[in-house]
Amino acid sequence: MVDLLTVSGAAREIEHHCGCPVRPRDISTLLYDRRIDDRLCPIIAGHRMISREVLPLIEQVLVERGVISSRVEEAHSHAS
Repeated sequence: MVDLLTVSGAAREIEHHCGCPVRPRDISTLLYDRRIDDRLCPIIAGHRMISREVLPLIEQVLVERGVISSRVEEAHSHAS
């Protein structure tokens, strides 16, 4: 069985993983702008559902777009 999260739940999971704030709206924008294939995150009973398997991809795209910073980037900036 696939473990599905709401957009808010996905934002909390990514925030916990990367250690920086993630707004559900930022994830919704990625899907609306087709930065992430919305077939990976279907709408079920009126709610966008996101598989935990897609979280690394969402985090990567958020980092690439400058919405959040990665732990690696932060570690390098603190070491400088």
